[in-house]
Amino acid sequence: MSLDPKMEHVELQEDAFSDIEQLSREQLRELQWTRLRRQVAYNFRNSPYYRRSMEAAGMRPEDLKSWEDHARVPSMDKHDHRAAQEESLARFGHPFGMLVCKPLEALVMLSGTSGTTGLPTFYTVTARDLTLYSRLMARKLRRIGLRPGDRVLHGFSLSMMVGGQPLLQTLMNYGACVVPIGAEVGSRRLLEFARLVKPRAMVCTPSYAEYLAENCMEVLGRPIKDLGLELLMCGGEPGAGLPTVRARIEGAYGARLHDYTGVIHTFHGISCGAPDAWMHFTSEDYCVLELRDPDTRKPIPVQDGAIGEMLYTELGIEATPLMRYALGDVISISTQPCSCCGWRGISFKILGRADDMLIVKGVNVYPAAIRTVVASLTPRTTGQIRIQLDQPGHKVTPPLRLVVEHGEGVSEDQLPALKTELEALLHDKVKVRPDIRLVAPGSLARTHHKTKIIEVLAQD
Repeated sequence: MSLDPKMEHVELQEDAFSDIEQLSREQLRELQWTRLRRQVAYNFRNSPYYRRSMEAAGMRPEDLKSWEDHARVPSMDKHDHRAAQEESLARFGHPFGMLVCKPLEALVMLSGTSGTTGLPTFYTVTARDLTLYSRLMARKLRRIGLRPGDRVLHGFSLSMMVGGQPLLQTLMNYGACVVPIGAEVGSRRLLEFARLVKPRAMVCTPSYAEYLAENCMEVLGRPIKDLGLELLMCGGEPGAGLPTVRARIEGAYGARLHDYTGVIHTFHGISCGAPDAWMHFTSEDYCVLELRDPDTRKPIPVQDGAIGEMLYTELGIEATPLMRYALGDVISISTQPCSCCGWRGISFKILGRADDMLIVKGVNVYPAAIRTVVASLTPRTTGQIRIQLDQPGHKVTPPLRLVVEHGEGVSEDQLPALKTELEALLHDKVKVRPDIRLVAPGSLARTHHKTKIIEVLAQD
């Protein structure tokens, strides 16, 4: 189960801090192709799951002669991932035997989902994998101006699969001075630590950043801007990429907000200071990105303006290299040069989850798109919403029920006009006309975990 010596030499000699923008499109694709062929051969040799999957499709590594051949490699998602773990439990007594490509004693980290809906989905990491993940994280940190030695307040839940210990480790490997207090201690304790240690940056979900801003005056007797934070890295949920939400958070903190994705996988992106908040795909040399239609599963070319469910293939990974893996995120693509930082590679926005997509009168509706419209009316709205469904599933019997917090200072007699405007905007932008109920600011619960926009109401 050892790594191909040639693969190891090429991957470790590559300077993962280097700027992939220096490569032409042709050079980048050639580098991807070389790494892809080695990775597929490695996966086939060391993973019973991948070997069986490829053989079932009539493929062996030597059949990979073109990008079209790569598209024939079977894709996988979290359900396939869990099924492989369950098979491993039955065969080997542990969940790692089908997918993990290294001996278990070579692993230095196991990270997993909460498992609230079944067996946790585990992700495994070797020391070498952690080095690569840390270097890919370093690319993002350098782009936003974070430097080794800067104090970073950790405001994610420490028990989160990616935002907890894995994020802490990659930040420390970069040389940042991490304050690992975690969101579990509560907003009061976290804000007190921020006042005392004076961090330059904070990492958290965008909804928690807003929650802290709303409560800082009550807790510390001063606005959160007085804490002196300069940089915010927010991820884990939609929000940081919404222009109005971003403007609201940046205004409250007096800091730059950066939307980001990627810790312990090789799909990494981060936004710069541009108002449109596209995330730049900074790890394309270690990750092959594909798009597909979430309904038909037919491929969609990765080109300017494309929208589809993303699949990614990790390159240069030892422990559990994911191949044509569908996380369930629907993204949009831009290949236009960035007017802010000059980025010339692929940029993307995460629009929502394929499994969160709702179908209303035949129209595909993503909750994040609804929140974008609602947030566009800030400060007359807070941007907080809940979509209420009678039952789980994609199909919604009209009307779609939507709860929206109105903003501070909106009087009772102004609510009908606000509701009418929201209905018209949503009909124009999202092509649905929901049944809107306006509630007072602060009515919808905030949490330091990911905020769930969709609520399934209990049935009588």
